[in-house]
Amino acid sequence: MNIGCGIILSVTDESARIGQIADELRAHAANGLFYGKDPYDIERFQRIRRIAAELMSMVDTRPAVELERLFRDDIYGRTPAVGVDGAVFDPEGRLLLVERSDSREWCMPGGAADMGEPPSAAVEREIREETGLTTKAVRLLGVYDNRSWNMPSVMVHIYYLVFECELLGGELTESSETTAFRWVTEAEATAMRLFRSHVRKVPEAFRLHREPRAPAAFH
Repeated sequence: MNIGCGIILSVTDESARIGQIADELRAHAANGLFYGKDPYDIERFQRIRRIAAELMSMVDTRPAVELERLFRDDIYGRTPAVGVDGAVFDPEGRLLLVERSDSREWCMPGGAADMGEPPSAAVEREIREETGLTTKAVRLLGVYDNRSWNMPSVMVHIYYLVFECELLGGELTESSETTAFRWVTEAEATAMRLFRSHVRKVPEAFRLHREPRAPAAFH
């Protein structure tokens, strides 16, 4: 369910923006150090990485020196992270939402895609791990950029892939990440405390479920 490096920006738009700028600088520095050959450019990208750590320390509890050490371990090129969410509907058109064990907020089951894993397999795995249900991804509903919604979010830049998933079997079972489950109508869902970007993704899932011929939404 969790995605990114675990740095949460939640208090103000300003702190969220500082974290986003720091993340962008870190990504550019990592890409420059990964691909760069000129020693002077290497020095510049190392300096950018230090600046990114200093900025991030303004919105994180860890000091800049520790963050820079973590950034140094990030030796590969950087791209946005990929998250997957599963929209599972019952025959009455109700959507399955899970209660997160960390925040007690509600969301569609989902999380980060693993390396070497197709996105459809990733969402099926996340649903199984968080709910105990076996599903099959049957339709891509949307591809969303978390920066485009201009809301407090995790520090990293994420692309969310939302799949409609057919229920095949299994029994709802709590996990270390989920404490409760509800099959809800759209009206019921919008009245619940939804987790971050699910405030946008859940209504979109209902809309696209009602329009089986509609193209996938995307940013």
